[in-house]
Amino acid sequence: MKSSQKTPGAAERVRIAFFGAGTVATAALEVCRRRPWMDVVAAVRSPSSGAGRSADGAWAGVRVWTDPETMLEEARPEVALVATRSELDSVLPLIRLCARRGVHVVSTSEELAWPDVEQPGAGASLQRTAKEAGVVIAAAGINPGFAFDALPLVLAGAAWDVSKIVVQRTLDASVFGRGVHRSLGIGYTEAGFRDAVRSRRVRGHIGFAESARVIAEGMGLEIERFEEEIEPVLADRVHALTGHTIEPPETAGVVQLATAWVGEREWLRFELSLHVAPGEVGWQTRDRIRISGENELEVTMEPGMPAVSTTAALLVNAVPGALAARPGFYPPGRLLPNPPWLAGGRPPDAR
Repeated sequence: MKSSQKTPGAAERVRIAFFGAGTVATAALEVCRRRPWMDVVAAVRSPSSGAGRSADGAWAGVRVWTDPETMLEEARPEVALVATRSELDSVLPLIRLCARRGVHVVSTSEELAWPDVEQPGAGASLQRTAKEAGVVIAAAGINPGFAFDALPLVLAGAAWDVSKIVVQRTLDASVFGRGVHRSLGIGYTEAGFRDAVRSRRVRGHIGFAESARVIAEGMGLEIERFEEEIEPVLADRVHALTGHTIEPPETAGVVQLATAWVGEREWLRFELSLHVAPGEVGWQTRDRIRISGENELEVTMEPGMPAVSTTAALLVNAVPGALAARPGFYPPGRLLPNPPWLAGGRPPDAR
């Protein structure tokens, strides 16, 4: 395609700013650099990174800021990609700041996928914020955002009815650093793990409750009861990882279950298994979705969707949809994942 060989001028490119520079953001930066119509103009990081200079390593050439307001004023991005934390409290101030400056936002925050779970009324508030500012605020990611919600909803479009949905996901957790491992429940003694779960220092995967509401709302149903449980998987051998080591009998993984009831019926079940070396313990990484009903449907993907690379792709590929959609707040399922825009020129703005 000839257009894919052309590099648009600066005025034709979409100006992108990143909030966060961790594993997912760094992978997303690489995706952006493969899109000739994207121009990464800024990154906002913690004060220890230093401001007003280019970053080193993967972020070389990107100007780094510590003050979001100054960055928005001087760098003037069109779209902000927020890949910082899971918790809603930590991302809402950034999202609202960007919206007030007329900047679209796509965020990987798990709790943003259905914000009313943590803060009742937050979804309506974000909807008002987005419409008043004339911008799109969208939640994106692999889960929530795709594997546990948007993809089952798309598959259900071929079903006559839905009596139950089961989503199973087995992941290689070695791609995450020690900080993420600790939040997931990896690297603890069994007693330490259970204590951390009780104190909510370990929550495992965040987002099951949000994904459940996305699916139920997409089918016009209401969840009556929702439960989660998480169990440790203890190491039976040494696992040498980048930056740290897991030794027996520390936790090398977790198995997490979530169940939602509609009325008296178990209607939705999520199963997530994480391990730092799944192949060594006989686990096959995969994603499986089963929809039961009049015409049962099942999809299995092997070796499954890697957490970091697919989240980065979903984050960046959401930009054309955000540019084309009407102003508003879009949880997963309302702004469906876009395929990559591989043309050389800027994607069309349908608004």
